[in-house]
Amino acid sequence: MKKLLKMILYFFLAILGLIVGLVIFLYVYYAVLEKRQNQTDREMETRLKNIPIPEFPVNQVNQGDILNLIPVPQKVRFTGGNFVFQQSLVYLVADSLKNEVADYLKMIPETKVSFSLTGENIQFKYKKELADQGYTLDIRPGKIIVEFSNRQGLYYSVVTLKVLKQNYSGKIPCVYIEDSPDLAVRGLMLDISRDKVPTKETLLNIAKLLADLKYNHFELYVEGFSFAYPSFKNLWEGKETPVTGEEIKELDSFCRAHYIDLAANQNSLGHMTAWLATDQYKDLAECPKGYKMMGIMSMKATLDPVDPRSIELVSRMTDDLLPNFTSSNFNVNLDEPFEIGKGKSKELCAKKGEGEVYMDFAIKLHDIVSGKNKKMSMWGDIVLRHPELISRIPKDITLLDWGYESSYPYERHCKSLKESGLSYMVCPGTSSWTSITGRTDNMLATIEIATTNAVKYGAKGMLITDWGDMGHWQYLPVSYAGYTVGGALSWNSRSAKTMPRSTFLNSYVFRDKNSVMGDLVLDLGRYYRFEEFTLFNMTTTMLSFQFGLRDKIMVASIFEKVINGISDLMKDLTPELITILKNNYDNRHSFDYKGLKKFIDSKETLLAGARISTSDSLIIRDEYINAMRLIRVGSGLKRYIDFRQTLTLDEEKSQLQAIRELGSRYLEENKRLWLLRNKPGGYDRSTLMLNTLLQQVDDRLLLLDKSSLSRGLNRFLEKISTAGAALYLRSSS
Repeated sequence: MKKLLKMILYFFLAILGLIVGLVIFLYVYYAVLEKRQNQTDREMETRLKNIPIPEFPVNQVNQGDILNLIPVPQKVRFTGGNFVFQQSLVYLVADSLKNEVADYLKMIPETKVSFSLTGENIQFKYKKELADQGYTLDIRPGKIIVEFSNRQGLYYSVVTLKVLKQNYSGKIPCVYIEDSPDLAVRGLMLDISRDKVPTKETLLNIAKLLADLKYNHFELYVEGFSFAYPSFKNLWEGKETPVTGEEIKELDSFCRAHYIDLAANQNSLGHMTAWLATDQYKDLAECPKGYKMMGIMSMKATLDPVDPRSIELVSRMTDDLLPNFTSSNFNVNLDEPFEIGKGKSKELCAKKGEGEVYMDFAIKLHDIVSGKNKKMSMWGDIVLRHPELISRIPKDITLLDWGYESSYPYERHCKSLKESGLSYMVCPGTSSWTSITGRTDNMLATIEIATTNAVKYGAKGMLITDWGDMGHWQYLPVSYAGYTVGGALSWNSRSAKTMPRSTFLNSYVFRDKNSVMGDLVLDLGRYYRFEEFTLFNMTTTMLSFQFGLRDKIMVASIFEKVINGISDLMKDLTPELITILKNNYDNRHSFDYKGLKKFIDSKETLLAGARISTSDSLIIRDEYINAMRLIRVGSGLKRYIDFRQTLTLDEEKSQLQAIRELGSRYLEENKRLWLLRNKPGGYDRSTLMLNTLLQQVDDRLLLLDKSSLSRGLNRFLEKISTAGAALYLRSSS
């Protein structure tokens, strides 16, 4: 018995020794990491001192140089004088178009219209030689002569007059315009599935803006339960507030009247997290136990492409969705099926290849879509990774090449897709998501590169995307600049340097009588210049919310893991991006907190001087005030993490209380603003990350009120856990 007890004692002592040894090792390892981080901090601080103070370009184009109109027409010649709009317009057009033209002219505010055989004010003439969707406008002091190629071109001529009347207060310059679009399809895809589902009124207002920017294609991105599937009410009713079929039908009717094709959209393979989280469909997951992407992100998002029940589910979803749309187009997405070949289909993928298994599923879906007399479009990321699949793609499919960074290889991809003979569209983004107030420079450059190469290599069109990753925190007006530039460059790809961006945003989009908002919204999308480096797809300020209140060493370890993970994920598709990202990261500098504070202070002062006269002017103002408040919360969080170990007890409490106060004020105002444009479902999910942060702040403040012994023990345990986590991140794949 004594021998047994002695063996047990030795065993426990050995275990205790191992634990003590491990703790000592982790403590020493933390010290090594801390020393390395301190050295990195000194290097970053030196780089900050050596970089110039961020400068912000002049957004304005000299008003005398160009007509205040977006999209910029292909040809404009000023002829002298002005046309003054009167209270009534007398028009002449062929009898067959009389009623349509009357409806179009009624779009011009404060204008009564009447028909006359003399057409005293405006005459419309059909001219078959003009390009599709094209028109000419000869605006003279006493009369306007319009030529048009088809009904759509006629409609766009009136849109031009409507916009000019607003921008010139009813007294428009006399000009001769020849105009038609570079790209046949000019579309927006709006994400309504990342927690924020717009109300019907919000969607109609977006469609109205798109019509005035001469867009002719619109999609609502659907994943999960953002659409009210009648056959699956048990999965969403009482939990979500989705867009209904009746709301889509009303939006569809408006869009058709304004030459906008409202196309159906539904993700159908990847991005199926919400469906796979239900008891009813959880067994359809490719990886039922989940999959760790980059070793840190747990996900269960992809259907098993081999299980016949997967395509049956998608078919039922499609049966519910499509009857609400009159469009012949259907975007089935099929992007980012990250888990394929990592779970149930692993054996088959080893035999056939992941690309072939993916394509088998896509062709099954194509058969369903074709059977409903619809034309299928799908994202091109998997096909571009597996060019051997091109020969299998049905010729009536349109591939959508998405790339949201200015360094994305649009030229290489467009050239390849043209050579393949496939129909394709380029898909840049508004760069508004995961940024709070946008990433202006990236947005401008990416849209220009995408549309330039789309025209050069014969793309069908452009579909600009407006995503809502990480809870869709950006307010709607943050995307207006992206909508404007997307409309401008998909119509006239050569107008990037000449379009009156700021002027047009002031006079038409925001109706700002003091001409503040144009520069303000563009410049607020440049606050990233005060950050450590330029990150892809988001700002580091926004990313800080995802990290939360963590040890600085932990944040640095996660950051490094994310950078390496992105590199591994995208290196085969876009090696150019990875080279730039790693260079940016390796040459990062310290965050310029003082510079950012001064910048935000100045923008708040400017906003106070704006005189927005849209119907939602007060909402826009409050949205931008709250967005700037959120930037302050994020930068305050980053500053606290950066300098926490140098703070006195009172200083630490003060910084945490400031984060708590600003964050609480933001959340209170954010809920009010959310409900003015969006449905209530998804709000709690969207703000969970920020509420979690504020709870972490409260917990930390409670700890700081405890004894120095308690705080010291907590710090010791934090170092041990951080070192262990950092070690795990370095070793995990």
